[in-house]
Amino acid sequence: MTSMTAGRAGRGSANRRSAGAKAARASRQAALESAKDFHSLISDAEALLKSTVDVMGDQAAEARSRLQKSLAQARDRLADDLETITEHGRDAVSAADEFVHERPWPVIGVAALVAVTAGFFLSRR
Repeated sequence: MTSMTAGRAGRGSANRRSAGAKAARASRQAALESAKDFHSLISDAEALLKSTVDVMGDQAAEARSRLQKSLAQARDRLADDLETITEHGRDAVSAADEFVHERPWPVIGVAALVAVTAGFFLSRR
């Protein structure tokens, strides 16, 4: 009976850790997708520059149109990614707050250890 109770108690902290890991993965994925969008934007801008140097006309207008479309898509994507990252950040902060409230003494101990270590290294300057 105690093993079942212990298993249930451990599941809550595992779910919180899992939520934190999911938030981190989602943030990384959003950053990678944003980077891809900006690489595409840069390549379209380079194509625009190359096409306007040699030929003014249909090709330049087409390149400008593609660049404007890419800029609009990048702005929309960036706004969506920022919203997603903010949402995941709030989830991570909430999980950290819950962790600190459930285990205040270990957190205080770690904070004290970090403070002593930082004081040691700063005093050696």
